[in-house]
Amino acid sequence: MSKILVVDDDVQLCELLTEVLEDEHDVSCVHCGESAIEYLQNKGVDLVLLDVMLPNLDGMQVARRICQRFATPILMLTALGDEATMLDGLQAGADHFITKPFKVPELLIRISAILRRVGLERQRHMIRSGEEKMAAEMSRLPLTSTEAELLEYLIKNDGIVVSKAELQKQVLKKELSPFDRNLDMHISNIRRKIVLAGMSKLHIKTVRGRGYSYSECVNH
Repeated sequence: MSKILVVDDDVQLCELLTEVLEDEHDVSCVHCGESAIEYLQNKGVDLVLLDVMLPNLDGMQVARRICQRFATPILMLTALGDEATMLDGLQAGADHFITKPFKVPELLIRISAILRRVGLERQRHMIRSGEEKMAAEMSRLPLTSTEAELLEYLIKNDGIVVSKAELQKQVLKKELSPFDRNLDMHISNIRRKIVLAGMSKLHIKTVRGRGYSYSECVNH
């Protein structure tokens, strides 16, 4: 469940929002800006619903502090629907606005849109992290210069079948001969070293009659 922090000094509204959201989200409420910052220091959340009109620290100040210290999206709740307030909120770091009084379906749609975007960003980050980790592991393999060039060429063409003739010409710098097993031996050595390093030999696949392909993601 996504974690949502509601920051509003209207206790009744907090109770209403909790009732509306708690079936699909883990909802917590605080009633001032200072409590919101303290909460975020101790617990991570996926979204902050932040009222503009708060005691002491107003919503704009809270939004700025959140953006300075956390990467948490903010949906601002405001009774002031004028353009100036919205521009101030966007500058402070709000991702979206919803004007009080709001309709529950509209609120739910906006929350879903923000959380969907957050999920996609996290997924992309995980993919990038996985690619960087794999590249680092591959770079540590005890490859010869020719093996390293072959692997680099295949990685550049991730997911694409590269013909033996192309590998022979582009990396080994000679035309493919029907009885030349040199390329196959290099690929076999790379696979062996990949396995010895604890990785799957399926990162490099033989496509019969066509060539070889490298795949970042494999099913073990």
